Amino acid sequence: MQDFVSYLRDRSGEISQLKKKGIKVIGYFPGNYMPEELIYASGAVPVCLIDGEKAAPANTALSVVPNIICSFARTLIGEMMTKENPYYAMLDMVVAPITCQHLKKVAEIWEYQEDIEVFKLGVPHQYYNDIELDYYTERLKALRDRLQAFTGNTITDERINQAIDTYNRMRGLFRKLSLIRRSYNSPISALDFIKLNHLSLCADPNDMIEMLESFYSKITNGHSDGNSDHPRILIVGPIIARGDYAILEIVQAAGGEIVIEEICEGLRYYWHDIEKSNDPLKSLAIGYLRDRLPCAFMRDSSKKRLHFILDLIRNFNVSGVIWHELLNCETYDAESFFFSQELGKRNIPFLVLESDCGMADVERLKNRVDAFIELIKGEIE
Repeated sequence: MQDFVSYLRDRSGEISQLKKKGIKVIGYFPGNYMPEELIYASGAVPVCLIDGEKAAPANTALSVVPNIICSFARTLIGEMMTKENPYYAMLDMVVAPITCQHLKKVAEIWEYQEDIEVFKLGVPHQYYNDIELDYYTERLKALRDRLQAFTGNTITDERINQAIDTYNRMRGLFRKLSLIRRSYNSPISALDFIKLNHLSLCADPNDMIEMLESFYSKITNGHSDGNSDHPRILIVGPIIARGDYAILEIVQAAGGEIVIEEICEGLRYYWHDIEKSNDPLKSLAIGYLRDRLPCAFMRDSSKKRLHFILDLIRNFNVSGVIWHELLNCETYDAESFFFSQELGKRNIPFLVLESDCGMADVERLKNRVDAFIELIKGEIE
């Protein structure tokens, strides 16, 4: 992992040098409803804004928004207000997909408070009808036009298709790495996998592909499956922010092993590729809206995600599920009741945890996770 650590340490400086050469730096909110391919095809540098290690930015934002706004959304506001984070200080433009109400409020605050161009990308809260797909496609066209005007570069269909090829290669590598974790004694931990995922959201995609290919080759060389008595955990939730890794460390310290995640924001969606066509914007719309697993803010999404989670439980031999949500994330809080009922019918151990970014309540969470892991161990024995 040392190569990745070094790359991440140097990446902000590298982007700063590109900015000095006139290349635009365009940030975007996480959630996988913003096609990176469009920013990349424009010749700009895409940067996903996913930091959540410290509580200070979220507290800073309380001067402009109430604490009923979730801590990650407040972190986005606070980071932009202080600009102590180098990625926020160098942004030329921000694309804000309008998903949950909290991120919508972030876009509005930035638009009002900051001297930076904000493009609000409309995302329909329904994914299976043609009218929603047509609307989202039109919004991607509007984004393409704005990016062309902003960067001065023409975004041709050929450039979009080339970008789709590049990001499909990256998605495919993450898919292969994730599937390795089905084995016992996997050579890649949840913490390593998520850190790689976070790095990919600010790295040059070609650099990332090269590093992932090398990493995959190294960890699979000579690896063989073995036996493990660690409870195998699926973690579900709205977001895992960069640097906010306490929950992963708590589970590991308790003797559990997180083998797979179903996270809406903060992780790259890698389970399927974007299918290319003569209309690449339509291809992006289909891939990013209809073909992917819908997030909790989408209408009629719960049953589809339940079936997906049940498939993950079977395919990854999951022993128990931890539902980790942010305080004031009303969408996931409401859904946790439905999922607890459905998994309870199937006798699958299920634990709901709430916390803020920065994890100030580590001891309370640690006690609950310890008890949950011990419960699963008792059932396994």
